[in-house]
Amino acid sequence: MKTILLATAFILAPVGMASAADINEVLPVDAAYSWSGLYAGVHVGYAAGDSDFFIASGGLGGGPDVQSAIDPDGFIGGIHVGFNQEMASRFVLGAEADIAYNDVDGLTGPTDGGGVTTLVKSDVEWSGSVRLRAGYAFDRTLPYITAGVAAAKYRVKLVSTSGSAELPLHDETHIGWTVGAGVEHAFTDKWLARVEYRYSDFGSQDLSVLADLPTAADVDLQTHDIRVGLSYKF
Repeated sequence: MKTILLATAFILAPVGMASAADINEVLPVDAAYSWSGLYAGVHVGYAAGDSDFFIASGGLGGGPDVQSAIDPDGFIGGIHVGFNQEMASRFVLGAEADIAYNDVDGLTGPTDGGGVTTLVKSDVEWSGSVRLRAGYAFDRTLPYITAGVAAAKYRVKLVSTSGSAELPLHDETHIGWTVGAGVEHAFTDKWLARVEYRYSDFGSQDLSVLADLPTAADVDLQTHDIRVGLSYKF
């Protein structure tokens, strides 16, 4: 009897192993998410600027120095496009470019400019950047840091307190740098959501209207912004 049972088990063992292999082939395997590939999307956010404006004595017809903090703030919205490459170690390296339309402006004063009581108005028309990104993937969640070159179109003008007159002082593209950090999550294989903080320093430039005069006159611009975005991975 024992001999018969042993023989039966020996005969059926390969059959059982084959059946188990067939089951493993049929059942789906939950592969890890891959961050590699091209993506594009949209983002919105809020930017708070830090800007100092200065014209030395004599720059406005021999009047006193004009100095003021014109800190623009407001909402931004734009598009971005980038590419990621995930390494075997789960580190993710990539590059990204973005551009945004800015409803970011400021108004300060009154300031005594050349004997006329005026307000100083600032406006960030648009901003953009080209950056590198680096992060570590926790399956579908990617914390990352980013840094690169940034640019912004910045305008400054003097306006009378009555609003009846204005004097354009500056309308230039500032080039600087930006750094930031964020976290991105793939809630499907194609759709990604993110939240990101960025600090951008667009540097200081001479006021364009007084660029040819021997007068110290400049304005600088830095921004802090928080953005949320939605991307589609191709």
